[in-house]
Amino acid sequence: MENYTLKDNEIILYRGEAVLMPDGKTDGKNAVTSDLLLTNHNIVISIKKRKLMRTMTETFVYSLSDVKVYDEKVQVIRRKDTVDIYLKDCELFLGFAKEKEAKQFCDNAIREISGESKFVRSVKKTRKVIKETNEALDIDIVEIAKTTASVACDVTANLGTVKGAGFGTRMISSVANTLRGNSKKNKTELLTTSNSNENSDNPEECDT
Repeated sequence: MENYTLKDNEIILYRGEAVLMPDGKTDGKNAVTSDLLLTNHNIVISIKKRKLMRTMTETFVYSLSDVKVYDEKVQVIRRKDTVDIYLKDCELFLGFAKEKEAKQFCDNAIREISGESKFVRSVKKTRKVIKETNEALDIDIVEIAKTTASVACDVTANLGTVKGAGFGTRMISSVANTLRGNSKKNKTELLTTSNSNENSDNPEECDT
């Protein structure tokens, strides 16, 4: 990246190659391979073009501060081996040789823009889903999960650690999936089923 000089407080987060796709397609008419640099300040794209028997390099610099953020979601969106970047005044579509490269670029860009690691973002996303589920169904999904965990512990004591743990995991997954597809009128049925399982002493009724 000979046409770009790092500032004193600037470091490289990612360096590689990507296909710049003005039309959003890797096999598009205007797609061109470019050198790609991600720093803690900018996205830098350099394209080599041959003009008048000589190779010219055009360098484009996009500030990370211009990347849009909506509802705490950084608008750097990965789709397998491609990354869509939405800035205030333009859009960038980049294609990578490997999905791993696209993921590395995307994760580094989002972390730098949001100031949060992938783990922290996942935790916040989970909390948001739980809150929205509670409000939509008028229930407390955390309390239901605690009840389910209690049932799993009882089964573990009766059937053995491995079987009980497997049962508990499947039950928690089942509760979560059921809550996503049910409305308020299913609340009583869900709680009744949970209490019934908790009071059951017949291990044959459990999926072991």
